[in-house]
This record gives sequence, C-alpha cells and structure tokens, in this order.
Amino acid sequence: FSQYYEIEQTEQLGQLINEKNEELKRLTVQLEQKVEDRQSQLESSKERNLNAEERLTLLKKTLMQIYKADSVSEIEHGITQVLKKEFDISWVSLRRPSQSNIEKPGKDLNSFQVSLKSGKRDFGFLIFFRENSTSFSRDEKKFFNQVADAVSLSIERTFQNQRSQELKRQWEATFDAISDPICLTDSQYNILRVNKVFLQKVGVESYQDVLGEKCYKALFQRESICDGCKRGELFQLKAHGEKNSLEVYDVYSNTLVENQNVTFFQMYREVTQDLNLQRQVIESAKMAELGTISSSIAHELNNPIGGMLNFIQLMKMDLNGEEEFYGDIEEIEKGIQKCKTIVKNLLGFSRKSDPRKMEPINLIEVISQAVKITELKTRSIGIEIDFKPKNKVMTLMGRFNLLAHAIRNILQNSQESILTKRSQTPGYQGRIEIHVDEDSNEFFVEINDDGLGVSDENLSKIFDPLFTTKDPDTNSGLGLTLAQQIVEEHAGRIEVSTNKNEKISFKIRFFKSEVESE
Repeated sequence: FSQYYEIEQTEQLGQLINEKNEELKRLTVQLEQKVEDRQSQLESSKERNLNAEERLTLLKKTLMQIYKADSVSEIEHGITQVLKKEFDISWVSLRRPSQSNIEKPGKDLNSFQVSLKSGKRDFGFLIFFRENSTSFSRDEKKFFNQVADAVSLSIERTFQNQRSQELKRQWEATFDAISDPICLTDSQYNILRVNKVFLQKVGVESYQDVLGEKCYKALFQRESICDGCKRGELFQLKAHGEKNSLEVYDVYSNTLVENQNVTFFQMYREVTQDLNLQRQVIESAKMAELGTISSSIAHELNNPIGGMLNFIQLMKMDLNGEEEFYGDIEEIEKGIQKCKTIVKNLLGFSRKSDPRKMEPINLIEVISQAVKITELKTRSIGIEIDFKPKNKVMTLMGRFNLLAHAIRNILQNSQESILTKRSQTPGYQGRIEIHVDEDSNEFFVEINDDGLGVSDENLSKIFDPLFTTKDPDTNSGLGLTLAQQIVEEHAGRIEVSTNKNEKISFKIRFFKSEVESE
C-alpha cells in the first residue's frame, strides 16, 4: 500500500511539474511579447522625438528666413527654400484678403491655405503649393500653421519696411529731381545729404566725396562761413566762381528739428543771370525814356545853343585878344561847345541804326581798329594793350565805324581806370587784355584791365546815362552807355562782372549773322 501511495504521489508531482512548466512557458511568451511591445514603443517614441527635433530645427530655420527678409518676395523665397526638401513644397505665396482667390488645384497640384491673423483680424493668407497628387498630412498642416503664426508676427514689420523703403525712394527721387543744388547740414555746417545737382556743381561723382565736409568749403572753397549766411532764413550769398566771376545765389534755408537734433535744409538758386537780365531791362527802360526825352528837347536846345555859339564867335571876331574879358569869352565858348556835344550824344539814343545799312564786317578788324586808335595815347603813357586773336575772320552783319566806336569807348574806360590807379600807386604801369572766342551760335569778346576796378555799389550804375566816377567837367558819363546801345543795335549784349579784387571785366556777345553760315 505504501508503495502504491508513493507512486500516486510521484505521478501527481510530475503532473504538477508539467503544469508549472506549461505555465512558465506561457508566462515566458507573455513576457517576451511585452518586452517586444515595449521595445517597439521605445523605438516609436525615439523616432517621434527625432522627428520633433527635426521639425523644431526646420521651424527655427524657417523663422530665421522670415526675420531676415526685408520684403514679401524674400519671405516667400526663404520659406520655399527651407521647406522644399522636407515637405516637397514647390512654392509659397503670401496674399492679401483681396488676393485670396486661387485657381482650383488640378490633379497634379495641391495647395494648403492658412490665415494670417493680427489679434482677431485676418489680414492675409499663406498658401503652400505642392506639384504632386499627395495630400497634406495632419502633421504637415500643423507645422504649416506654426509657420503661419511666425509669418503673422513679422509680416507687419515687413510691410512697414517696404512702405518705408518706397517712401525713401520717392523722397530721394524728388530730392534729386530738383534742378538747384540742395544739401542738408548739421549745426556745425557738416554736409549730411546732397542731391545730384549739388554733386555736379562741386564737380564730384560720389556722395561720399562731400559727406562730412563743410558746406562753404565744398561749394565755394572757403575756409570760413560765407558772408551773410543766415541759416533758417531766406538770404543771398555772393561768391566768386570760375575765372573769379561774381556769382549771386538766393539761398532758401529751413530748420528741421528731430529728437533734439537740428538739421538745416538749404537750396541754392543762382540768380546772377536773372539779376543781369533785370538790370538790362531797367537800363533798356532808361535808354528808351532818355531817347524820348532827347528827341523832344533836341530842337529846343540846338537852336539857342547854335545862336549863342554864333554870337560868341562874332564877338571874338571883333576883339583883338588883348581885352581883359577875352579869356571869359573863350570859357563861354568852351562851355557852349560842351553843351552842344552833350546834346549831340543824347540825340544818339533816339536814332536807331537802319538794318538796311548794315553790311558784312570782320569783328577782328573792328577790334583792331579800336585798339589802334586807343594806342595813339596808351603807348605814349606806357599802358600795354594785349590783343592776339587766334582767328583771322569773325564775320557778322553790322556797321564798322559804330562797332569800333563802341569797343573804343570800353577801352577808353579801361585806360582811365588804370590812370586813376596810377595816381594812387606811383610807378604802376597797367595792362589791358582782349580775348576773342566763338561757339556754334555766338562770338565772344572779353576786355579785362588791372586798373582801379569798381565797387559792387557802382557796378550796377556804370551803364546809367550821365553817371561817371571821373571828373564830371571832362567826362559826361555817356561812353559806356553809348557802347551798350551800339552793341544792342547789333543784336549783341554786354555783360559786366568783377573778380575778387573788384577788377572789372566786360564780356560782349554777338549772335552769328546769317552771312557767316553762308
């Protein structure tokens, strides 16, 4: 019995062991499956983390492109370049609400549109295009929404920057389109900005050549502030330009204040020609008025003057010259002769040259004739006249004697100016220079002397009838006035200017006659 019991226990024990082994195998399989599932979860989590890191890196690159961009087109191009490889994006488009309508994608074109928001307001759309039939996944759409959020934050800045750039271009175009020199300066007269005309005026090509330089140095080659400068107001400047000729500028100056920084806007308008034309108009009016007066009083004065001269000469015929009052009679005769000469000169203003009496003349010969007549006196007193024309012939229509007389009057004025300086500077010699030139339309005659010169105050009066700085007993003041009238009757004009030493320069211009072109 005991043996039978042991056998039964052994069988039960074996059965129990088998059951436990089977359970152990089942648990082992379950554990291996759980380990495999856990490993799979870890791999999947790791992959998701890697994808998240890649997306984060990609988002950072996209943000960098957005914030580096200065325009909408640069934003579109930058986003496209970053997302092209990862998401197979063909192009990206930024559109305003009015531009949101796009063509319906075809079978080979997909698009995804995201609203751009500022607060609760939609101000545009960001559209992603893909040239294949693959639809956009949920993760891709989520990422594109993140990109759109970044674009929303920066697009207003980009729009403002574009508007600022456009306004800047418009301002610069307007600034450069003004035909007068303009500059912006600081409180120390340093140039901050100029327009193109300013560069042309000072003879440079680059803005960098004048920025930081003093305005008076750049424009007028001065080492100190211009005389009469009144920044912030309208004022006038006088400067010496090429060949020391006097130039006059009206300066429009305005004060600009920004953040306690004071800037001055200054526009320089040269009015030299305007002033010359104004003076010529005034002189022409004076000449016309004097001609009218002269013609009306001519006969009234000539008859009594002629009668007085006749009676004085008859009285002299009855005298032997030894009388005490004979000298008084001669002085009276001289006075009457002077009156007759003045009236005769005045009558010249009312008599215009007859164009039918003009003929082809050589301007070089006219000047040579005037120089020869003037040299009859200047040679003996040591005044040199330098006239060496390069051209032999300058033909125009005119009257030879009248033009020679006009040139001689100007030379006479130069001669008297040198003599006046001699009286103040013993041993001074003096020199008169005559230059001639021409272009396609005009002949030019320039007469310069190194005499006493003339002040700015008297410069505007030198063509006035009866004005003279010489002795009024020997000079009637009509020499330059007659010269001007003769030149104008020959379709020319006289321009007068002074250099920095107040030396006077006469520039005569004649339009070329038709006969010259023939």
